[in-house]
Amino acid sequence: MAVFLVMRGSKMSDKRLQQALLGLPDEAFVQRRPGRNTMTKREVRAITLANLQLHQHTILWDIGSGTGAVAIEAAGLLSQGHVYAIENDAEARAAIEANCRSFNALNVTIIAGRAPQVLQDLPDPDAIFVGGSGGALSTILEVAMTRLHPQGCLVVNLASFEHLCEATSLLRQANWTVECTLVNIARSQKILDITRFAALHPVFVLTAHAPGTSPLLLDAQQQEQSIAERSQADV
Repeated sequence: MAVFLVMRGSKMSDKRLQQALLGLPDEAFVQRRPGRNTMTKREVRAITLANLQLHQHTILWDIGSGTGAVAIEAAGLLSQGHVYAIENDAEARAAIEANCRSFNALNVTIIAGRAPQVLQDLPDPDAIFVGGSGGALSTILEVAMTRLHPQGCLVVNLASFEHLCEATSLLRQANWTVECTLVNIARSQKILDITRFAALHPVFVLTAHAPGTSPLLLDAQQQEQSIAERSQADV
């Protein structure tokens, strides 16, 4: 199936950027290394956020946050939730800080350090996104599986087949339900009087749920129960 998006004009106004919940253009974000494929692209962000099954109270871990694009778009959906953006690279953290200021993302907390070591003091999450692992993919997933709330969702974006196999094997050995979507995106480019398509790097979007949980969205009663359990644990 081919999907074509037609956009009038090349830029969104500042007002529209502030109001938009999803689909922020890549160029709206400060990037640590522009043009070097170091951020999650707009189309992949949309799929990632959909698979995270966020609700308004969600506590989200964004591990390997990079420029913070996923964290900031997620934060806009969480009226009473919070995002913890974990990033070890100082240059990347500076980009996240700049982007949080630009989009007034007050419910994003930047955590400096390497996962999984810095995860121990964070509140247990309702959803976890792993956008970068720094060579510690298996250990991050092991911690994620023990900390994720019941009915929570784990999404891992991977660039290589080897890392996909590593993550899938580990999760399935723990009896987690695993689904994977290979995202191939090509964007139109105007060259003289013709249009051609330039492909982005393909991304594996892996989505996982704990044994015995449903990959469906939480209904209102389940959301209230999850919030109540978290409140009791914090007392």
